[in-house]
Amino acid sequence: MKKITSRVLTGLAAGALAVGTVAAMSAPAQAAAADYTPTGPNPVVFVGSNVSFTADDAGQTLTCEVFNLEGSISNSGTSRAFGASAGTLDNLDSSGCTNPIAGDTTVQPTGAWDVAITGAEVGSVSPAVLRNVTAFVSAANCDFNVAGAVTGNFDDSTGLFTPTGSSLVISDNPVGFVCSILGLAQGQSVSVDGSWTAAGLTITNP
Repeated sequence: MKKITSRVLTGLAAGALAVGTVAAMSAPAQAAAADYTPTGPNPVVFVGSNVSFTADDAGQTLTCEVFNLEGSISNSGTSRAFGASAGTLDNLDSSGCTNPIAGDTTVQPTGAWDVAITGAEVGSVSPAVLRNVTAFVSAANCDFNVAGAVTGNFDDSTGLFTPTGSSLVISDNPVGFVCSILGLAQGQSVSVDGSWTAAGLTITNP
């Protein structure tokens, strides 16, 4: 029978310690990479700045002097998985919206918008998304609905949400003779420019 020497026992102990250390370090790292915690005021207000919407195919842009989103953070201070809702934005305050051809235009939400963090924070910046975006747009002799989502980055050091992409589309057949003059049609993509600032909203991982 072979004897188990002290050198072998020492090696086994070192290996077990290394495995235990890696396992202990891995668990919190995985948790941090999969969860986030939004903490913010109630209500939370995303104040718009230079917000505009462009029907890309038609080349028509709608700009708004005021385009603010207001709502509440769900369970502020509680951790949740990336992609899970951070809160609901069910109050839209817009005014001074115009198009060079259609003139004064109103934008009314037709549901509760949703905001979520979709990935880990790098520095103070987290990838984010506005979902369930639905609105009714009405101008002189041109009415239509818009639906989709807006992706972006949220910097909690400044409270700034900046759009980086959009899946917004004109979701129904625009009604009114001005719509045809503008070249608007169902299914056209709508891009978003500008930014929103949410004072007091912070994101931590997890």
